[in-house]
Amino acid sequence: MIDQIINWLNREGENFQLILFFGLLFLLILFELLIPFRKMNNKRKQRWSANYSMTLLNVILLSSLPVSFISISVIAERNNWGLLNQLHLPLALVVIASLLFRGFISFFTHFLMHKVPFLWRLHRVHHLDTEMDVSTTVRFHPLEFVFNLVIGFPLIVLFALEPWTLLLYELFDITVTMVSHSNITLPVQIERFLHYIIVTPDLHRIHHSSNPKETDSNFSAVFPLWDVVFNTFRTETTIEQSKMELGLEEVRDDRTNSVPWLLKSPIIDFNKKEEENILQDTK
Repeated sequence: MIDQIINWLNREGENFQLILFFGLLFLLILFELLIPFRKMNNKRKQRWSANYSMTLLNVILLSSLPVSFISISVIAERNNWGLLNQLHLPLALVVIASLLFRGFISFFTHFLMHKVPFLWRLHRVHHLDTEMDVSTTVRFHPLEFVFNLVIGFPLIVLFALEPWTLLLYELFDITVTMVSHSNITLPVQIERFLHYIIVTPDLHRIHHSSNPKETDSNFSAVFPLWDVVFNTFRTETTIEQSKMELGLEEVRDDRTNSVPWLLKSPIIDFNKKEEENILQDTK
């Protein structure tokens, strides 16, 4: 049975990611329309146009890149490189360790995106969304994915994560990140228990707060364990989540929904906000 699952992941895992993504996308859009947690502003059309355009750009980019975590993992496996290739652990421990190590790579990369100025200029495209729903999930600057690969490659080799365990994590990642970005909430009793195990919508919404102290928390994508370990785990906000401001304080106008502006925004100094507004008004 286990061998069949591993073979299926190796054979169909990447294709199933697309099916899972689009299936969850339509399901969560339906939930957001029927039972939204936050009242959205009247710019949904502009937001969705920008967010899904960025999503399309990133899907095209990722499908055209000549290397991926999976291909690097295959090379490491063939050459017997890395920690897990040396330890020869039981299968159950390999799965647990692989999921946690891959979660650490995601946490560490995300943390760097917030702390390294140049990387933050790329990552802030994601945070410039002044609302948050499932359309925000893949609203990233395309270059961010390139740097994610550069940072992650040596860690994939170091930990020796097998291709099928990476594919298994990606299925968790798609599910959890799409749900955690959606404009829904969970019953309080479930939320209080679940947010210690996986990243929930309420937990991740804190990360999208415009309050810098709240933005610099909850960096994990799937398992919040590493936030707990590194003391970046946060469950409380200064303003209740249904009313708190999302996005960044520096830019809150229509530029946040302009794809051309978002693509060039990494080279824009947001400290020159007034100058930018003047330039825009003169166009």
